[in-house]
Amino acid sequence: MPRDAAPSPGALVEDALAEVTAAAALRSVDNDAGACFPHAAMEALGELGLIQAPPLGDMRRLLRVLSAVGRGDLSTGRIFEGHVNALWLVRRFGLPSQVEAVEAILTAGGSLGIWNTDIPDRPLRLEDGRLVGGKSFATGIDGLSHAIVTVPTNDGRQMLLMPLSGLPVDRSWWRPLGMRASGSHVVDFSGLPVEPAMRLGAPDDYVGQPWFSGGAIRFAAVQTGGAHAVLDAVLAHLRRAGRAGDPYQRHRLGRMGIAVQSCRLWLDHAAEAWRAAEDEPEAGPVADRLVAVANATRCAVEAAALDVLEIAERSVGAAGFIAPHPLERLIRDLRTYLRQPNPDGALAGAGAALAAGDWLPGGGAP
Repeated sequence: MPRDAAPSPGALVEDALAEVTAAAALRSVDNDAGACFPHAAMEALGELGLIQAPPLGDMRRLLRVLSAVGRGDLSTGRIFEGHVNALWLVRRFGLPSQVEAVEAILTAGGSLGIWNTDIPDRPLRLEDGRLVGGKSFATGIDGLSHAIVTVPTNDGRQMLLMPLSGLPVDRSWWRPLGMRASGSHVVDFSGLPVEPAMRLGAPDDYVGQPWFSGGAIRFAAVQTGGAHAVLDAVLAHLRRAGRAGDPYQRHRLGRMGIAVQSCRLWLDHAAEAWRAAEDEPEAGPVADRLVAVANATRCAVEAAALDVLEIAERSVGAAGFIAPHPLERLIRDLRTYLRQPNPDGALAGAGAALAAGDWLPGGGAP
């Protein structure tokens, strides 16, 4: 490019995404070692405007941002994706006063989480206007200000937007292989009063379709970024070792690049299905197609990421399993993050949509 030539719009976009990745990567090694909340990374994402104003109205752009965050650090990506999900729920189901209150929280430096998994022997419930029990897998509890939690009611599962300051936290069980900095601890809400303004939406809005299943494309985007980070680490290792020209390594690099690009194409396909469902919000074929495409995207990204991991391990060898090699942490984090609930159900859902004629690969409903 001539020196006086303006950069292309595509280059500007990639530069912006690279900035997001760099922000998410801040202190990631130290955070993993200490299982610490990624304060520096979240603050840097806030300085880029992504905490207060993630691009919720443009799913294709949002998925690219989520992928860029995951490429920087998967634990940060998991926390940021939860914040994005919670903010989307507030803006979709919240009253104007609740949306305004959350905007004030974000302006003051707060951030959001969303927790649905109950403590097995002490599930969260509402009794006489107060909460009893708690949540496990409370991702980000050590750095978030508020979280949406769900409780059962006679009419369905109700969302509550709760402050988190001062709650008892049990960190003793969190000894994961990877994703250590995501801090998915156990939180006890017992005794906390629930005011009417804390109730978000109607019962079962949280699990309403197609958005509940369709939302899986967000964590698939973060996982895609993690797979891209593995490719980055392998390429950097081979270049340092002077082995990037080896024909067998080139085969491996080519396979990894194809896998990562395939994930990105699936995300673009899913973003289009999401946009179509937003344009036609009534339940029907378009909504069913989003669920099917989201299930397929989730499965495709998982398979591709696992392929990238195996190829990466063969490319680098034993050195990649020994800290401080960057691949050691990336392997742990990505393998852990890929273990999302009910993968068999997601694949069966995609197959059922095919069998019913509700979705066809490469297009919409016939």
